[in-house]
Amino acid sequence: MVFEDCAVPRHHCLAENNALAMRAGHYSRPGRIIQASKNLGIGIAAFERTADYVQNYAQGGRILIKHQAVAIRLAEMATKLHAVCGMLREASRVVDEDSPDADYLCSMTKLFASEEVLKVCQHAMELHGGNGIMLDFGIEKFFRDAAVFLHMDGTVDITKFKIVKAMFPDTAGSYAGPEK
Repeated sequence: MVFEDCAVPRHHCLAENNALAMRAGHYSRPGRIIQASKNLGIGIAAFERTADYVQNYAQGGRILIKHQAVAIRLAEMATKLHAVCGMLREASRVVDEDSPDADYLCSMTKLFASEEVLKVCQHAMELHGGNGIMLDFGIEKFFRDAAVFLHMDGTVDITKFKIVKAMFPDTAGSYAGPEK
């Protein structure tokens, strides 16, 4: 953004001149944590709705959770969500401590949350069978919402480049020159 002839009170300024561009990563860390947290909320809602469904819906003469394949899928969903929680906790801690690892850990958390929660929501749809795509059940909405997070604040590939650039700023972020 460019503001020409725009008076901004000094106490409203985040940075002066080009300092914001140099500190953009510092200001975007909380945003990536918030995105991952929202995404986790979608995953938890999909998991809870699915856990309720498989404990109350019968197929083949018994409730779904009694089928081993269903139980295994539910365990995978819970494991993915707990892993996202752990990464979120760690990323939040390093931001609070202003650690040099904060940039890439926040990007890793955003990336991991978006990929794993999408898988959780896919499992939720599959465990609901044909009902999973029905609007009345709302599971398809969780899947669509989770898919959006793959592209927020850059695509998955862009986020991976941000991670590598933050981890190896002296080499990964510099232009390598033309191929010979």
